Amino acid sequence: MKQTIIKDHMTLNTFGNEIAATIGYFDGLHLGHQSLINETIRVAKERNLESAIITFDPDPWTVVNDKHKVNHITPMKEKVRVAQSLGIDHLIIINFTKDTSKLSPMEFIEAYLVSMNVRALIVGADFKFGFRGQGNVAFLKEHAHYFFDTLIHELDLTNEKKIGTTMITQALLRGDVKTASELLGRDYVISGFVVDGRKQGRKIGFPTANMDIVDEYVIPAEGVYAGLVEVQGEIFKAMLSIGHNPTFNSTERLSVETHILDFDRDIYGELIKHTFVEHLRGQVKFDSIEALVEQMKEDERKTRTVLADKL
Repeated sequence: MKQTIIKDHMTLNTFGNEIAATIGYFDGLHLGHQSLINETIRVAKERNLESAIITFDPDPWTVVNDKHKVNHITPMKEKVRVAQSLGIDHLIIINFTKDTSKLSPMEFIEAYLVSMNVRALIVGADFKFGFRGQGNVAFLKEHAHYFFDTLIHELDLTNEKKIGTTMITQALLRGDVKTASELLGRDYVISGFVVDGRKQGRKIGFPTANMDIVDEYVIPAEGVYAGLVEVQGEIFKAMLSIGHNPTFNSTERLSVETHILDFDRDIYGELIKHTFVEHLRGQVKFDSIEALVEQMKEDERKTRTVLADKL
């Protein structure tokens, strides 16, 4: 997959190869998005074009509404990783600014899509673009046919509502990682660097890797989860805790810690990726350290059972 970042349409040169493309912010790259992408790949092969995803960075909604530090299911680094796995030829990232948001639909078509050598644009029936969303499918059909074909990919609207980004975010925020994974078409992943922590887990026989979440991920609800961790190129079974450590007098900052099973390495400073498989329980304040240890032993047993067929 070739990745192209367009910082300013004024400096955009015409692409050498003709492309079939789908366009959107695509947070999550969930099953609905994948349906559009698969159709784009099919059309590209049928017409002897190269396939492309056109997306934006940052999120246009945050730019238009002057919002900052908005969490996403797939921050850009994760989006790139997932897009590559989908078999697309090009990932084109447009730097979205206030100036970009002010382009009329026709200006957007001419500034970006024509210059990108788009020959087929595959979109959903509700696609909108340009200043205040003034451009839509009807506009594309009427004004863009001189440059490219607009193909409407019809989706089952009932199912599409079920696999929308908002539905996935809500599932994660209530800890329902199974539903989120079903809607995504893959298990949910967050990544971060291992940083020095309070080492309370080591004292009770459950050492944890404290994760510093650099990108603005949607963090699932507080609680304990069974999952997998990728570290130093290897994958291990793990249980991850999200919360404020209430038994240890609590912490103000949300803590994301993972206890990697059958693992004993110094991994401070390493980037690790945690995949959520199942929610085990909510966060609990225990009356004693002994009670916490007994519960963590039970959590480990459940984790091993849940992940028995993994790896």
